Amino acid sequence: MDTEKAEELLSILIENSARILRAGFGVNYAESTFFSVIDLLRKNNKLKNIFLDRVERALIEADPGLLNEGVLPQELIELVAHEMRWNEMKVIAEKRVQSFFRGDWSFAISDISQKIIDAQSENWPDQEFYLFYQHGRNNRG
Repeated sequence: MDTEKAEELLSILIENSARILRAGFGVNYAESTFFSVIDLLRKNNKLKNIFLDRVERALIEADPGLLNEGVLPQELIELVAHEMRWNEMKVIAEKRVQSFFRGDWSFAISDISQKIIDAQSENWPDQEFYLFYQHGRNNRG
């Protein structure tokens, strides 16, 4: 798939996951779309910078947890941070802490910036939640 089509598919998958969450169905209903985003990112390396740019734009918002049109779901950002372990995600999180908390991580405890750092850990607490879905998906074929 060429990069232009892959970018279009990425946007569709992101928006579908956000629509599911905006409708109040919960993360468990958006998981398959989240993992489709991850699969696409793994298959097309050129999407990495496109996705990271969207993450950076989302973290400029004071409350990136709001699911406004075109915004990346916070849960998707965390899952991609865990699955891909891109150092650039950490850099984006650090920029947010500098901008919103004057570099003081103690104020960012429940912020998406800290959640990104936590998600990049081997011991990420939320991995158990996604692990159940991922195993079921891998066992289907």
